[in-house]
Amino acid sequence: MTDFAVRPLLGNLCLLAAAMTFSATASAGADHNTAAHVHGVGDMEIVQDGNGLFISLMTPLHNVLGFEHTPKTDAEKVKARRVVSLLKANGLFAFTPTAQCKRSGYKLYSEVLNPHSHGPSDDHQHHDADHGHSDLRATYEFECEFPDKLKLIEVRAFRQFPGFEKIEVQALFPSGQVGATLTPAKNRLEIK
Repeated sequence: MTDFAVRPLLGNLCLLAAAMTFSATASAGADHNTAAHVHGVGDMEIVQDGNGLFISLMTPLHNVLGFEHTPKTDAEKVKARRVVSLLKANGLFAFTPTAQCKRSGYKLYSEVLNPHSHGPSDDHQHHDADHGHSDLRATYEFECEFPDKLKLIEVRAFRQFPGFEKIEVQALFPSGQVGATLTPAKNRLEIK
């Protein structure tokens, strides 16, 4: 293998290792014992690897649903179905149009919204859905036709879910790592 072929391979391996680290962190985020459970605050991890863009959002369920217990009344059940529809819809993120990013997959992990949607680290021993605290982890995958043109990610979760006061972002792009705090007034992540 020539030196030219090794450099891109090493770069891809580094991005893959970072994506796996973020994925492990996201899985741990579903565990109430390892993640901070703060109403109004969410955590987002973003990894761009080649044409792939991976976004993971971890949040107390209260931020998107307004409560954290299993829906009991008809109104709560309707609200839960609406929230699931919004999370499944393709409107939580907007990208630089010239990058032509299209969603290729998603998963929702929540004992309340999607019972038995266990994450990889779930030991089936902790189910707090009816005990006061419940979290949501939503993961999204995108394919970008022109990934080098991706310069901006707009997080529209603030519009959809007014329970968010801020979202702490950790992102890894080919150009480097980015950390940011997004708010309803500042909901765009710039990629340099």
